[in-house]
Amino acid sequence: MLGLRKLILITLIPTVFAACEKALAPAPEKRPSWGGTDFSQLPKVEAEAWIFRDSDSNEVDPILYLAEKGLHVIRLKVWNNSSGDGSLSELVPYAQRIHDAGMRVMLTFHYSNTWADPGAQTIPVQWANLDEAALLDSVRSFTQKVVLATDADYVQIGNEVNHGMMKPFGVRDGSGNFQNLLKAGLEGARQANDSIITFIHYAGIENAEIFYSTIDSLDFDAIGLSYYPKWHGKNLGDLSNSCFDLTTKFDRPVYIVESSYPFTLDWADWTNNHVGSTDQIIGEFPPSRDGQKAFIEELRNLTDSLGTGLVYWGGE
Repeated sequence: MLGLRKLILITLIPTVFAACEKALAPAPEKRPSWGGTDFSQLPKVEAEAWIFRDSDSNEVDPILYLAEKGLHVIRLKVWNNSSGDGSLSELVPYAQRIHDAGMRVMLTFHYSNTWADPGAQTIPVQWANLDEAALLDSVRSFTQKVVLATDADYVQIGNEVNHGMMKPFGVRDGSGNFQNLLKAGLEGARQANDSIITFIHYAGIENAEIFYSTIDSLDFDAIGLSYYPKWHGKNLGDLSNSCFDLTTKFDRPVYIVESSYPFTLDWADWTNNHVGSTDQIIGEFPPSRDGQKAFIEELRNLTDSLGTGLVYWGGE
């Protein structure tokens, strides 16, 4: 991961998203865009008895702390599992906890039993042998069930679906299967909550216009992009231009629904950092706490100009 540790996270992310200090302090600065973080792994982290502390070393509830500091949205992954990671049984109490803290819930449906991304879009084992009609009905009903149970405010139908989803059936080709899967998910979300904000999520900006041209006829509200300099280019001007071009062409708001940046290139544990060398960062943003903050602030300035939102990935 990016070297995000319990103490660093709980002090840095609220600072990035324009925080207040205490309940009696002035309210957070009002900005045209909202700030969020993907906090999907918190149940696992808490199950391992990690302790979150603020900058004064006081033990804090991370959800209440982030809400107090001005965060608006918590993004949660949805996997097709009956229990444990990303399951409905985990999501329902977690979503309630987020809402109780005054924040909003964004769901990201992977439509898989594990991580889905441009290189891996594996159909859930429960659905692998279904015919087309049964598969579409399962997507629709599963989406409706989870959105309804969590009272979600935002929903992504698929995660980084550049090349399709639920493969091999949903590969992005000329068959229309991919579009039909998206349509079924969108229908399920709307059946649960007709005012929910729906996203289709694409990783990066290369060929994004072509991608959204193929699904423009679908009934979704917003474009969600991932942006990691390592994979998607180091020119923030290109990112900005692409966001405004997409907004203009498709008449939909563009959000950055995934991004992150290292505060160090050092290893603090046995897991690989997905950004681990200087050739993977942007020179003007060094791998330091200040560099990380400055990078995120640049993205926040972009989403301010778009009037949308930014989600920091892997906040735990």
